[in-house]
Amino acid sequence: EPDARALEDAVAQVRELIAHLRKTTAEKALLEQVASEVASLNRKLAPADHAGPYMQAALFVPEGPRPERTTDVPAEYFRYSPIIGPGNPVAPPVEFHLEGEEMTALHVFDAPYNGPPTSVHGGVIALVFDELLGCLGAMRDVGGFTGTLTVVYRSLTPIGKPIRMRSWIDRQEGVKVFIKGTMHHEETLCAEAEGIFIRPKASILEDALSKGRS
Repeated sequence: EPDARALEDAVAQVRELIAHLRKTTAEKALLEQVASEVASLNRKLAPADHAGPYMQAALFVPEGPRPERTTDVPAEYFRYSPIIGPGNPVAPPVEFHLEGEEMTALHVFDAPYNGPPTSVHGGVIALVFDELLGCLGAMRDVGGFTGTLTVVYRSLTPIGKPIRMRSWIDRQEGVKVFIKGTMHHEETLCAEAEGIFIRPKASILEDALSKGRS
């Protein structure tokens, strides 16, 4: 694994670069300079790429049985998540907090996640919901693969404004775990979701891990 602090610092700078490029009015010469400098960095980084397979929880597939979760901090567990991962430059990153039986978050989305004018892209909202709901299941040891995700958009979700999120486990039926969630801006309900997560057999997870090691 790379040094965690150094990676997170580099990732944070790349996120800032992405945001600036999304909003830039810079002249051609500066953009050409940026492209040249970024290309140089890419050439330096490329030889150190990990070839995969990839996991949200770690860069390398662990040896032996699936490791036990040792933290209740979602971002520490899913370090490479595309939503909350401090090691993933495409993550906003949304900061999830486990509070009792709920997962909560408060986040301000920036321009890279824009869809309709002044608002967050609907696909981004669905992606965040999938993680908000699924992560709660994982942190409560009833995690599973997404079977279905139903999102109802109630109003536009504004860019640049604090969005309050929460999820909770509604019920379990055999291997199915039903998890619900909401997003609000102030008192306005922006979107709500229900996910049905299918708890896989232990053999399926072990098979995936063993293939990753081979």
